[in-house]
Parts: sequence; C-alpha cells; structure tokens
Amino acid sequence: MTLINNNTKPVCNSPQKIKVFKENVYDLSGYDDEGGGKPFNLFDENDYVDPRSENKLAENYIPITNAQPTIHPTIYFPLNKGSRIVADLKVPYRLSDVYVYDRSYKSDSVWIYTGNMLHWKLKAAFLTRENAGMWGWRKFSLDDSSQYVMIRFSSYETGITEMVLYGCPYQNVPEVPAQYNGPRLEKKMMKDFLGVNYFNEVDAKWLKPFHYSRLYTFTLDFDNDNVNAYPNNKYNMLHNGHWDNEKKTYSFFLNDIKKENDGNTWFSIIGLPAWMDKDEYKNLRPVTQINTDAENPMSYGRHANMMWNIAAFFGNTIVDTNQLSLFHQPKKSGLGLMNIYENGNEDDAIWFGEKYCNPLEYFAESSADYDGHENGLGKNFGIKNADSSGKLMTSGMIELDTNRVRVYKFLCSTLRKDKKFIWDGGIQYHHYSTNGKHGITPEEDSLRWKLMRAREATYKIQPDVECFLGENGYDKSQYSRQSVPLLPGLSEEQCQGIFILRSINATAFSGFDAYILYWLRDAAIKDDSRVYLTSGVFKQNGDKMEPLPAWYHISTFVNVLGNYVADEVVTEKGNVWVYKYRNKLSPDSVAYFVYCPTHNGTKVANYSLKIGATENDNASEIDFADNSVNGVASNKKIAGGVVAINVEERPKIVLVKEKK
Repeated sequence: MTLINNNTKPVCNSPQKIKVFKENVYDLSGYDDEGGGKPFNLFDENDYVDPRSENKLAENYIPITNAQPTIHPTIYFPLNKGSRIVADLKVPYRLSDVYVYDRSYKSDSVWIYTGNMLHWKLKAAFLTRENAGMWGWRKFSLDDSSQYVMIRFSSYETGITEMVLYGCPYQNVPEVPAQYNGPRLEKKMMKDFLGVNYFNEVDAKWLKPFHYSRLYTFTLDFDNDNVNAYPNNKYNMLHNGHWDNEKKTYSFFLNDIKKENDGNTWFSIIGLPAWMDKDEYKNLRPVTQINTDAENPMSYGRHANMMWNIAAFFGNTIVDTNQLSLFHQPKKSGLGLMNIYENGNEDDAIWFGEKYCNPLEYFAESSADYDGHENGLGKNFGIKNADSSGKLMTSGMIELDTNRVRVYKFLCSTLRKDKKFIWDGGIQYHHYSTNGKHGITPEEDSLRWKLMRAREATYKIQPDVECFLGENGYDKSQYSRQSVPLLPGLSEEQCQGIFILRSINATAFSGFDAYILYWLRDAAIKDDSRVYLTSGVFKQNGDKMEPLPAWYHISTFVNVLGNYVADEVVTEKGNVWVYKYRNKLSPDSVAYFVYCPTHNGTKVANYSLKIGATENDNASEIDFADNSVNGVASNKKIAGGVVAINVEERPKIVLVKEKK
C-alpha cells in the first residue's frame, strides 16, 4: 500500500467518481448469501448515476436496490455495533465527497467512516428521512486519504439505495481478475476423498471406507471445570478415552480409527464451556469473561488455552507436560492422533437467532485459537503454539457461502500483521440437495455445478487451502424435508445408497477436495419426521450394528476406485451420463461411472460406451449390490472401442485398461 504523506500526489487533478467492484465490498455482518440482502447493492447502480453531474438523465435516475438483509434481519445488527459494510478501493484515494440516495421509510442513524479495520475515523453521521417527499441524494464531505470506506447502519429498516464516492487515487488501480488461473491442488484418490460425520459410537471396523472422521464434540467435554477460575482451571481429555493402567498408556477411540484405516480424524468442537452452561449465557460466544467484546481476539484467552491443551495432548509435537492444565494424570503430550481442529459447527446458522455468530466474532475466536492471535495472548494459546503441524478448519458453514469466506480473508489481511489466512486445515461448506419440502436428486439440484462455482470462487479467495463438503446426505424417512427421492420398485434404503453414490461422484468432479457424509448411524425410527435423524448408513438392532445398502455401496466405490481420481466428464446429456476416473498409480487403468440421471425408472439397454483403444478386448462391469463390499463383477467384450452395457438409475462402474 502506498504511504501517504505531504509529498504524495494523486494521479488525477480533480475528484472523479470511484469505481467500486463487487469483489471488494465486504459485509462484516455476514448476511450476503444467506440473509436475503446484497451489500453490493450500495454500489450496483453507480454506472447509471452521477449526482454531481448536470446530465439530467443521470440526475433523474432513481436507484432502487436496497442492501439490507430480509431474512431474520435483526440478527445482523448487534447492539451498539449495527451492520457494517466496508468498501476496499484497492489503493489509497484522496477522498472528497460521498453521496447517498436516501429513500427510507423510517428515521434511523447512519455513520460513514474512513481509515482501516484497526482505526476508523467518523466522517459523517445522519438520520435517514422517513418522508417519501424528502427522498433523494444527500452529500457529505470526507476530506481524507484512505483506501477503505465503511458505512454503518443501526437498523435493517434504513433505506440507502446507492452510495457514490468521489476522489483521486494515489496510484493506478489494479484490475480485478475475472477468474483464477493459478496452480490447483493435487486431486485426491478416492480412498483419501471420503469421510463421515458421527459421534464416538461404533466399532471402528465400520469406518474402513472413510478416510475422514468428523467427530461431534462439545466445548464442555473439554472445559468442564466449574470450580477453578481461569487461568487456574483444568481441562479434561478423557471424554472418549481412558488411561489403560495395564498397558501404561492412554487408550482412545481415535487409536482404533487410526489402526483401521489410517485416516484423518478431527473434532468439531461445539458450544460453550461448562461454566457458561446457563440460560443467561446461551447466546454468548465462548469468551473468557462475560461482557467482553466478542469481536476482539483477546477476549478468547480461555478458549485458546483449551485449544492449545487439546493440540498439545492429541497432536504430533511433544511439549513440556508441566505446561498442560489437565484434571487427569499422568500428563502426556504428542499422542499423534490428530492434526485438524474445527472450532465450531454452523455458527453462521440464521435460525440460531441471537446466537448467530458474525464473521468478526468468528475471526476473533479463530485467530486466538490458531496462534493466540499472533502470540498476543501468550505462548500457551492456540493450536500452532502447541503443534506446528496442527491445522485449523473453518466451522462448517450452512451453505456454499463463499462471500463469508471472502470476509474471512479480508479480516485476516487487515487485522493480522502476518496477513495469514488462518484456516489452513480446510474451508468447510455444508449443502443438502433439497427443495425445502423434500430431498431432490443431485442432478435436479445441479449439485456438481453449484459445488464447482463454489470451488472456483474459493480458489480466487485462497487457492492453497482445501475445500470440504462437510455435510451432505439424505433421510430415509419420507416424512422428512430431506427425504431421499424414491426410485420405482426400490426401498428407501436402496435409494439412499444410490443417491449418495451420485452425490459423491458430483462432488469429486466439481473440484472439491473431500466429501464428508452425513450421517453414520440412525438416531431414530425409520419414519421419524425430524430432519437428519434417519440419514445414517447403519441401523442398530439391540447391541448390533446393521449396515444398510448405502454403506455397502460406499465400500464398493472405495474398494474398486480407491486409487482413482476424477479425470473427465464424458457426457452429461440425454438419458445416460458418463464420467471417467483414472488410476493415479497406474494411469493406463481407467474406470467409467455410468448411470441414468433420472428417478422415474429410466433404463437404456445396450448403451454403446465408447472407450477407445484398449490393451485387450475385455472390460469389467461392477454392479453395486446391497450386501457386498466389492459389488458384483462381470466380464464384457470390447468391439471397435465400444462396450455395450445396460444402464439404469443405479450407477455402475466399467473398468478397462487403455492402450499405452
């Protein structure tokens, strides 16, 4: 950034209208995408207006788009803070004036600032006009040099429909790239691509097809000290393990997972510590002391110290155990069981009401949890200070909210000296294919395309961090709003398996780096209407776990395609869709994933699958079975580079060896 002093001269002679780009407008309240409003609406009609101009056409144009949220709007206006929108002009400007178009129905307070995220200067404050006869442009002087401008609203009922800035830049303004053209992350083999959500509840043998385990846990599982006040409180690491006195070591469910599939497990740590488990605190963030600023990283010392203890205990680095604050003995560190940590789950959920967490609050907690906010809290705070190999993953977001990730990136760049993007463990989105009344197919949902857009947007924001689809799945209950679509003649359990396969395939070919299934074991009866309670791939009969067709389908997918990566979308037209996977370790071995994209019983007999030149005349067709971990294999003859197969809505895999 250019340093502004008395000798620095703007590059223009008189103030001009400043072009503001959508990519550089940041909604610090976090309602863009999920809240029904678009913060860029403050600037989206700038091309049609010029309130300083004598051009009557521009002067008479009335901007109408409102930036305010419309869905649960009150949650985005915290008391004494309001909703804040920041425009990054990309270079410093000598700012002169700002015009706003006021067409409010209610009188309320608005403030305009210059400066930066660490120090804002109030330049204008006014009340909106509630009389339609007084609607129109209002001018305010800025008279400052700044790269950033912030407007703050006290209420969603404020109607400012356009904002026009004037000034001269101190240097040439860089162009906004249209798309990301840089390097991309290496594609994962299918055996490293899949994961599942669950509690610590099953024999680890059932986790074999899942590389990732996302374990729901609670802050009060670790921080359950109601006696000792911080910083003398102690933490508990034994809610899913115990000290084995015979073996003289700690025994954890995590050990069993690691032995079974050498996978990657992380805790999704939800909620408040035990001392805050009271009705009067239920809407607060996990701050160290009540009434501290939840948008300040220094308010999260206790939480960051808990994360340090968790990473020191479960992570890969041995630390001085005298530094650990644990209830239990003996003290151990560096157990090598975990390197990813997720500090929350769906904190952006709009249905949480006052418990909703805005991006500033989540950044503050996360910067503390990552490294004690650049060690500002001290050395025993944050996962990085306990284990340098530890990584922080974003709390799963309720949807494909890339605008929230843009804000995260902006906050890291402006509120941390090192400008580091702190969620190096992954950016986690959640998405379910539904129309709000019942589940729909991934094809009806345009799942691959939605995920692909989110992945491309994320590459533009932070290209070196993986994208996780952290929750996706179907309820078997037809009374749930996430009910699996039914195929003629097949059961709910069979249909669940089929549409999970099709969802996994769509995710793999979207560019996402991992697919985490929701959920592992049913928590309710088959016809329970409550959402997500019948989405498991197991049901429990007494003390026995009974795998459902979906678990067998997923196991077959991994056992057959474990070393394969998504290679090419062959066709997504007509009644047969075809995708090509390639063996990463033996690149001449390819697999075709073939199915009808409908759910009305469509079948295509003797479909000519074009596979080109092969090493021999044989292909292997793998059909997914309801009770086999390897599927049912049959030989197919290849003639003229074509193999004939019968295609239906249940996918099948065709394996061939290409000619080198």
